[in-house]
Amino acid sequence: MGQFDNPNIIRLEGVVTKSRPVMIVVEYMENGSLDSFLRQHDGHFTVVQLVGMLHGVASGMTYLSDLGYVHRDLAARNILVDEGLVCKVSDFGLSRVLEDHPEPAYNTMGDKIPVRWTAPEAITYRKFSSASDVWSYGIVMWEVMSYGERPYWEMSNQDVSSNVLLFPLVQSGWEFWCSVIPSCPTRM
Repeated sequence: MGQFDNPNIIRLEGVVTKSRPVMIVVEYMENGSLDSFLRQHDGHFTVVQLVGMLHGVASGMTYLSDLGYVHRDLAARNILVDEGLVCKVSDFGLSRVLEDHPEPAYNTMGDKIPVRWTAPEAITYRKFSSASDVWSYGIVMWEVMSYGERPYWEMSNQDVSSNVLLFPLVQSGWEFWCSVIPSCPTRM
């Protein structure tokens, strides 16, 4: 984390190793987490301001991806907001460096994953990549535009998994029937 140098990545200030647990010290972010901040200020921002926040998150995630990192836990709760509404990606507890090989992905076994923000291939195969971070970014976009609502709030984690994994199957079935039936709409 100390090697990151980007205006949209939280800055590491230091590490406390003389006590247990070991603690990290990061820059102070006046407005706290993005999800809480948005809930507290529901309806107070223009679409342009909200998109500006998302642009900052995208910039930070692009930086991480360019360095070969997969965050694996991108969510509004893990984005911090300063006094100027600059959003900074934080909480690198699940992040991993991708090794240099033809298929850049990180496989995990046994770790709990944040299902509501996790891409289908990561749920199914525990395979994380920059592409799975892009899926998570899409969920963050929804969180921002809904002022911090919890994704799939009415569903259990099991229902979220089932629905996210079922959608590609439904989509492929729809495409098949559209190819067979000429009057079928081409889009759902």
